[in-house]
Amino acid sequence: MTSPTSHSLRAAGLRVTPQRRSILEVMEATDRPLTVEEIRARMADPQPGLPTIYRNLEHFVQQGWAESLLGHDQAMRFVRCRSEGHHHHIQCETCGRTVEVGCCGLESVLGELQTASGFQINRHQLQLFGTCGNCIQE
Repeated sequence: MTSPTSHSLRAAGLRVTPQRRSILEVMEATDRPLTVEEIRARMADPQPGLPTIYRNLEHFVQQGWAESLLGHDQAMRFVRCRSEGHHHHIQCETCGRTVEVGCCGLESVLGELQTASGFQINRHQLQLFGTCGNCIQE
C-alpha cells in the first residue's frame, strides 16, 4: 500500500489537515510501532492534543493504513501498514523493528474454531515476536 495522499484522505471521507499529514509522516518515518505520546513528540509544532491523534489513528486503522498492536509492556502502539489486504506483523524483541507478514495459514483452524464455538469469526489479529537478522548478527 502506498502512502495515503490528499486524494486518499478525501476518498476516505476525511478532510486533509496538517495534523493528519503530520501523523502519517511520523508513522512513515519509522519501522517501529509508536505510542500516541511518541507520535505526538515527533510531530512538528504546534502539536495537537492526544484525543485528536487518537481519533485520527482510529480513522487510519479503519482504512487499513495503520494497525494497533499491544506491546509487551501492555501499551497500545500503532504501526504503519503498507500491505493491502489481510496481514500480520512480526516484531523484533531486541530492537523493536516490525515488518508485515502477508501469509496467515490460519483459515482451516479458524473454521474449526468457528464450528466448535458457534461463533462467526469476523476478524483476527496475530502478532509474532522474534529476533531480526540485524540483532542476531550483533
